[in-house]
Amino acid sequence: MLFEQISYPDDFPIKITIGDIREYPIHYHQDNEFVLVLKGEIALKNGYCTYLLHEGDIFTNAGHEVHRLYASGDEANVVALIQISTHFFSQYYPDLAKACYRTYTNKGRSAKHDILKEKLLQILEQYIVRGFNYKSECIYMMIDVIKFLDKNFNLFTFEENVVVNFESANQLTIDRISRIISYIYQYHADPVTLDDLAASEHLSTFYLSHMIKKYTGMSFREFLCFARAERSEIYLLESDKKISRIAHDVGFSTTAYYEKYFRLWFGLSPEEHRAKNKELVLSETNTPRIVSPDVNSVIALIRSTLSALNSQRPGGSPVNRRKLEITLESDAKPIINTEHHLEISLKREDFDALGYGMFEKLQILRPKKLVVLTRESPDEKDEELMSLLKNAGMDASFAKESEGRENSSFGYDSIAYPLLLLSRMLHTKENAIRLRLRDPGDKDVLIKGYPAALCSCGIPKPVFYAYTTLSQASGDLLLQAREYCVFRGKFKAGTAYLIIVYNYNDGILNLCRAGQTAHNVKNVINEFRDELDLSVNINAERRAYSVWKYSLGRDCGVFPKLAVLNFPEKLPLISHDPFLMTTEPTLESYREEDRTNFSVNFSIKGAGMQLAIVAPSENEPFLRREEAQL
Repeated sequence: MLFEQISYPDDFPIKITIGDIREYPIHYHQDNEFVLVLKGEIALKNGYCTYLLHEGDIFTNAGHEVHRLYASGDEANVVALIQISTHFFSQYYPDLAKACYRTYTNKGRSAKHDILKEKLLQILEQYIVRGFNYKSECIYMMIDVIKFLDKNFNLFTFEENVVVNFESANQLTIDRISRIISYIYQYHADPVTLDDLAASEHLSTFYLSHMIKKYTGMSFREFLCFARAERSEIYLLESDKKISRIAHDVGFSTTAYYEKYFRLWFGLSPEEHRAKNKELVLSETNTPRIVSPDVNSVIALIRSTLSALNSQRPGGSPVNRRKLEITLESDAKPIINTEHHLEISLKREDFDALGYGMFEKLQILRPKKLVVLTRESPDEKDEELMSLLKNAGMDASFAKESEGRENSSFGYDSIAYPLLLLSRMLHTKENAIRLRLRDPGDKDVLIKGYPAALCSCGIPKPVFYAYTTLSQASGDLLLQAREYCVFRGKFKAGTAYLIIVYNYNDGILNLCRAGQTAHNVKNVINEFRDELDLSVNINAERRAYSVWKYSLGRDCGVFPKLAVLNFPEKLPLISHDPFLMTTEPTLESYREEDRTNFSVNFSIKGAGMQLAIVAPSENEPFLRREEAQL
């Protein structure tokens, strides 16, 4: 069989296998694979080389590389195999199928190896723990891994006939050698000449020949013959083709020439190699033998390794800084079409407390439906409120209020609640968003831990702005990940984009569980200091664009202001107007003049969310109305 067709369940483009590998027969596949040794050691055959990998080593098997893994002894090992879909990730890195990453070194692991190991361990942890939205999280962490590999490991050299990672401080040299290697592998079966390669690199044949010899340890002709011999292993072990036919298929002019170079690298003739390894090939009767470990022990192993890496980092900081970059095409096909709308419940006491200011808040939220809650059947005052709502053009109806007290958590008064709401609603197909308008009870008690959009006195909580955002987040969902969502269309401005970015962790989301005290919420939010930088590259029709960006961080709202005062039950003022407390998001606006492509950049430190409305500048009046409502 030899060729292994990797299946990716649930359209998740990453497949991870962790276990004690006793034997993984000789095979190849079209996708890239990372082998990370978590414990013990394992032998790995790749091409003509056999490596002994120890704890912490990382090996990458590129597509169409013949390889085998097997236990080096009787002792148990724990190895992670991380396979990624070339088809999927090529949309981010078009040359991925041609890449040949070499992360193995016989000089001892360097800082960049530790960085790569840390990135892969973070993916493993997220995958095994099945954290919130773990699939999107793993995908975008893997994009970061490939970017890191492209920069640091996308080429190799030979040291004493062992293929190892090539290192150079000159990025120009790295890029050039990488292109040369890719070119030779891509056209190995053709009558490739040094002149052809020199022309593609715009170099003289003399200089190019010297460069290849210097940085790979082989001449151009030797390297070409190596690539042909290496590729021939697939034909040898996958078929019963004659040796002369295989020699011709991989580009050798004569069978003798092929046999000479194959023996040089593999130590055997092609016939001998076939005879020796034919029974070791992956097949229906020769399947992988992997012993599955205890999941909790693997999680503990991964976390202890990550902790050790962090402790060894000089000047290490607990702050995790993430940098992401995505591209938005104006004609991109949507993932799904959404029609988010708000359904707000309120009570007569809300109108008694807020007066006609309640209607101002409702106009900003733009609910599709209102529900007036009553304990029994509506009385005269309830009917008066219903009449006012309908006269204002709102779709309203009565409903009986359910008995029992709502679960309370002071996370609902903080930045944690809008992050929880956005993380839920923007990653589900649910369009109806139900919310309570206002906290019940005394207007002077500003925070009470209820899941409502307004404090009792009418001050908007941070979640109020998340609800406002969701009321606009309708149309074509174009891009989506744990950190962001991008919508197109169905805005009054015509073709416009809404970009929503958010920074949080599971600890922040858990603050909305019942029973969280105000002090605990404050501490968890303050301790979360991770940073997120996101650049959205927009390719659109040439014209002027207006960009309006809003930022809502952990310092917004009443909660952090009361935290400074150690959460008094009531404000220690003789007289106060709570509406003098500013809780609105900060605003930044600018224009991109006559552009077809430009970037919108976001930077969030700690828990928070940012959004941007991007629209043609002729829609400026619409954007100003949106700004007034936000």
